[in-house]
Amino acid sequence: MGKQSAHTVKSLHEKRAARRANNLPLTLIIAGAALVVIALVVLSTNGASASINVSRVKIGSPLGNFTLTDINGKTVRLSDYAGKPVLLNAWATWCPPCKAEMPLLNQYYQAHKNTGFVILAVNAGDPQANAADFANQNGLSFLILLDPSTRLLDALGISDFPTSILIGKDGIVKTIHVGMFTQQTLDAEITPLIQ
Repeated sequence: MGKQSAHTVKSLHEKRAARRANNLPLTLIIAGAALVVIALVVLSTNGASASINVSRVKIGSPLGNFTLTDINGKTVRLSDYAGKPVLLNAWATWCPPCKAEMPLLNQYYQAHKNTGFVILAVNAGDPQANAADFANQNGLSFLILLDPSTRLLDALGISDFPTSILIGKDGIVKTIHVGMFTQQTLDAEITPLIQ
C-alpha cells in the first residue's frame, strides 16, 4: 500500500470518527427523549393522575388529600367533598367480604346521600374493566375510585380488606372499621357520626 493510500485510509477513519463524535450529542438527545417518553407512558398507565398527600390513617387526625381517577376516567379529589362526611371504603373484586358488603353499602348510601353523605370506594389494584363491571353488575351508585398500584392504600397503612374510614365534616378521621359491615355496625358506628 502506497503512502498516499495509507494516508487516504487514515483520513477516511478520522472523518468517520469525527462524524460519530459530532453525532454523539444528537444521539444522546434522542436517547434521552426516548427515555422521557417511556417514563411518561409507564406513569400514565400506573396512575400518574394519582396525587397522594396522606399519612398513615389515625382516629382524631386529618386524613390529608388525594387525587384518583374513577372508573369512568374522571379525576376525583378528597378535597372535593370538604364539609361532607365521607366513608372511604378499601375493597377489591378478589375479596369475598368486600363484594358481599357492597349491596349493603349501596343501600346505606341511598338512604343517607340526601344528608350530604359520600362513599368513595377505593379499589385495590383491580384493572379498571373489572372494577367497572362489578360496579355496573351490582348497580353501585357511589363513586368507585381506582388505586392501581395501591399507593393511596399503602400510604394509609391499609392492608386488610375491606377497611372503611369515616372522615367527618370537619375533615377529621372519626372511625376505622376493619372487616365487613353489617346493618347493625353501620347503624352503630356510622349513622351517629354523619348526622
